[in-house]
Amino acid sequence: MPVTIDQVTAQQFGRSIYLLSQQKGSKFASKVRNESVANAEVAYFDTLASDEDTSQKTGRHQGTPETEPNFGRRKVVPYPWTNKKVLDKEDLDRMATDPTNMVVQNQAHALGNKKDDLIIAAALGAAQIGKAGATSISFAADSLSINGDGTVTTLGTAAVPNTQTNMSLATILTMMQIFNEADVDPDIQKYWAVSPHDLKEMLDIQELTSADYNTVRALVNGKVEGFAGFNFFWSNRLQTDTTESTCWRTIAWAEDGIVLASIGDITSRIQEVERLDYAWTIFSKMDLGAVRMEGAKVHECLTSKVHV
Repeated sequence: MPVTIDQVTAQQFGRSIYLLSQQKGSKFASKVRNESVANAEVAYFDTLASDEDTSQKTGRHQGTPETEPNFGRRKVVPYPWTNKKVLDKEDLDRMATDPTNMVVQNQAHALGNKKDDLIIAAALGAAQIGKAGATSISFAADSLSINGDGTVTTLGTAAVPNTQTNMSLATILTMMQIFNEADVDPDIQKYWAVSPHDLKEMLDIQELTSADYNTVRALVNGKVEGFAGFNFFWSNRLQTDTTESTCWRTIAWAEDGIVLASIGDITSRIQEVERLDYAWTIFSKMDLGAVRMEGAKVHECLTSKVHV
């Protein structure tokens, strides 16, 4: 039986495996205070409030009033986070490319993304306070928010979308004012996590992109850095408002306003497992938790998810 040419044409397969689009590791972890926790299942971090008790001495032989320093404490509970993949030996024997290293890399990215989720949840969630961490303080009771319409909340009031606005110069300056009025040291690095939509809106703000106001070539680089004291970066892992889910809860913070406490950072192990017919198992883990350390150093701003 004759064989036509289309029956013998060759097929070639790439000898590399390409990772599909994803966030490659954590965007937040390098922008918060990192603490190592060893030999403990719970970690406590103590704080000392500013001292406002200086008084004038008005008479001779007069004793200075005695007061106590105002200490505080916040609690972190690190948890183990794991990821395991199995590669059957029979499958590997039939592959032109060994995928093991790429799977390890993929796991590291996944655990890094989980770090961001934990940091975001800690920034906007309740923090455990007190001697044993038995009391909790909500975000609204601890931090200020910029509502969807650009107004600012008071402590104890949660942010609401209201008549929504896009990220604007006025919004950025309002957030700067919030930090300055709380006396947050300007030498402490401040960050602001925004959505991709927010970044697009910001690149339309002349003061952020014009060389007359900002020496950073924002439109060329697609980044907004070093404006009004904040380093901005975008994330697709932000939460939405709890009432209507029409706004992103963007987060602005000073670096030491959030603590990431680690018993162990990301580690990986690859080994053959006899009970799985010598399949290769790829195991990655980390052991950590996060907490908002000070409300005055962590705030949110609601921004519309669409152009308005």
